[in-house]
Amino acid sequence: MLKKIVGTTGTRLLNAFINLAILLLITNKIGSEGFGVIALIMVDITIIQMLIDLVAGSALIYFSSRANIGQLLFPAYLWIGLVIAVFFGFSIFTQVIFPVLYTTIVPAGFDLHILTLALLNALMITHYNLLIGRERIKAYNIIFTIQILSFLGVFVINLIILGDQTPLSFVHALYIAYGAGSIIAFFTVLSKAGPLILKGWKGILRQVIHFGYISFLANILNIGNKRISFYVLRYFTGLSALGIYNAGVQLTEGLRIIGQSISLVQFSSISNSDNREYAKTLTIKLMKFTLILTLMAILILLVIPESIYTWVFSKDFTEVKPIIIALSPGVVALAANNIFSHYFSGLGNPKVNMWSNLVGLVFTIVLAFTLIPLLGYIGAAITASVSYISSVVYQYFVFKKETQTRFTDWIPVKKDVSDFVTLTKDAIKKKV
Repeated sequence: MLKKIVGTTGTRLLNAFINLAILLLITNKIGSEGFGVIALIMVDITIIQMLIDLVAGSALIYFSSRANIGQLLFPAYLWIGLVIAVFFGFSIFTQVIFPVLYTTIVPAGFDLHILTLALLNALMITHYNLLIGRERIKAYNIIFTIQILSFLGVFVINLIILGDQTPLSFVHALYIAYGAGSIIAFFTVLSKAGPLILKGWKGILRQVIHFGYISFLANILNIGNKRISFYVLRYFTGLSALGIYNAGVQLTEGLRIIGQSISLVQFSSISNSDNREYAKTLTIKLMKFTLILTLMAILILLVIPESIYTWVFSKDFTEVKPIIIALSPGVVALAANNIFSHYFSGLGNPKVNMWSNLVGLVFTIVLAFTLIPLLGYIGAAITASVSYISSVVYQYFVFKKETQTRFTDWIPVKKDVSDFVTLTKDAIKKKV
C-alpha cells in the first residue's frame, strides 16, 4: 500500500516541480494576459472532459477489474467521439447566436485547438483510468512522468529556441504530451488485457452509466465549484486579472498532489475490497497524513515574502501573495475533500460527493457574483475557499454518521507518526 503511495507521491512531486517551472516560464515569457488565455483553454478542456466522464471517467476504475477491457474501451471511444462532435456543433451555434458569451468562454482563435486537445486528453485519461483500476500504479506513474517531461521539453523549445512567446507555444506542447500519454498508455493497457471481448458491451455500458452518472453529476458540480469563478473573473476584470489569479491558483492547488497521490491509491484499494471497516480505518489514517503534509506545505508558501513572488514571477504578478493567503484554507479543505471523495466513490456511493459539491456550488454562485465585482481576484479566492470548506464539512458529517467516528479519532497520536515513519522507511528500502 505505502509503496504505491510513495511511488505515486514521487511522481506527483516531480509533476509539481515541472508545473512550477512551467509557471515560471509562463509568467516571465508570456505574461498575465497570455496566462489568462491559457487558463480559459484549460478550463474549457476540463469542462468537455467533465461530460466525457459519464462513460469514460472514474467508473472505469471501478469496473476495470470487473469487466473485459474491450467491453469498456469500445463504448468509451464511442462516447468520446459523440461528445466532441456535440461540442463542435454547440461551438458553432453559440458563436453565431451568443457571440458575447462565446468570447467570454473561448479565447479567440483557439476553438479547434480546444476540441482536438480535449479529444487527446479524453483518450489519455480513459487509458489511465484502466491502468489505475487494475492497480498498475507503477506503469501509470511511469507514463505520467513521460507525459509531463515531454510537455516541459517541447514548451521550452517553443519558448526559448523557437521564440514563440504566445499561448500557442503552450498549446503545441499539450499536443505532444497528451498524444504521447494516450498512445503509450493504450499499448500498456493492451499488454496485459488478455483477449478483448466486445460481446456484452451494451450491458456493461448500462452498468457503467448507472454507477457513473452520480459521479458524473458530482463532477459537474465539482468543476462548477472550482472553475466558474474563472469565467466570472474573465467577464468582470479581463484576461490579465484572470492570469494573475491563475498564478495563485497554480501555486496553491499544486499542493493537491499530496491528497491526490494518497487518495489515488486509497481509491484503488477500497474499490477492490468489500471490507467497510478497512475502508474506514484506511481513510482516517490517510486523512491525518494528508492534512499534516498539506499544512506544512501551505506554511512554506505563506512565509515567503511578497517581494520574492514579484521577483520570481515578474512585476505583472505583484498581487500573487494575497491570493495565496485567501486560497490557503480552501487548499487544506481540498486535501480533505480528496480523501473523503475517494472513500465514498470507492465504496460505490458517489451520491455523497454529488451533494457535497452541490453545497459548495451554492456558495460559489452566491459569492462569485457578489465578491468578484467588488474585490476582483481576491474575491474569487475567498469564494473558492468558502466553497471548498462547505463541501468538506458536509462530507465530514456524512462520514461521521455512517462510520460512527468520534472526533478524537481524527486527532494525530504518537503511534500515527511512528507508523508513518516506519512504513516510509520500509517503502524507500524497497526502492520505490
